[in-house]
Amino acid sequence: MKETNYEKIKAIFENNGGIITRKDIIKADIPTWFLSDFSRRNNLVNVAPGVYVRDDYAIDEYYFLQRKYQKFIFSGLSSLYLNGLTDKIPTFISVTAPQGYNPNRHKDPTVSIRRISDPKIYELGVIELMTPYGNVVKAYGPERIICDLVKRRDNYDGETFVKAMKMYVAKYNNQVLLFEYARKLGVEKKVFEIFEVITNED
Repeated sequence: MKETNYEKIKAIFENNGGIITRKDIIKADIPTWFLSDFSRRNNLVNVAPGVYVRDDYAIDEYYFLQRKYQKFIFSGLSSLYLNGLTDKIPTFISVTAPQGYNPNRHKDPTVSIRRISDPKIYELGVIELMTPYGNVVKAYGPERIICDLVKRRDNYDGETFVKAMKMYVAKYNNQVLLFEYARKLGVEKKVFEIFEVITNED
């Protein structure tokens, strides 16, 4: 028996853990008006343009933002947080996007966007991490974000900077990968000097 469009939407909704988007519908080759009907029947909440969730859904800002803007990679303090390299909960979300990618016409004051023109640097060190709500998102991994931290040291307070370095050594300490990224990002000498001090501390 052929699956109906309603059954297809329901399956997508359940597989996504209680979220459905217009992009999901288009990708599944289902007429978009079915989304409005499905939303009405199931009392879903429209949390963003083309994004619907259950009325009891815990809002995961990281997950929703990346579902909406799929080229955003979590970076900066947000990446430190997702990698477990800071105990500070960010007051705004930091992302990196390719140069020219500007899908949000209305600037969101809670999101800080950094753009990179070199595709290889933009993609360097991207991994999948879990948000506090258990959803998977793309962010820069520990080695990449440590290099970025060194490169933009003036953007972080001293306590955040030092704690992140020490937590990296305690939790990851993959120096082969770290220095590979450091070379590609032009901060190899700075990273070496900082880690020489940290690893030689009592």
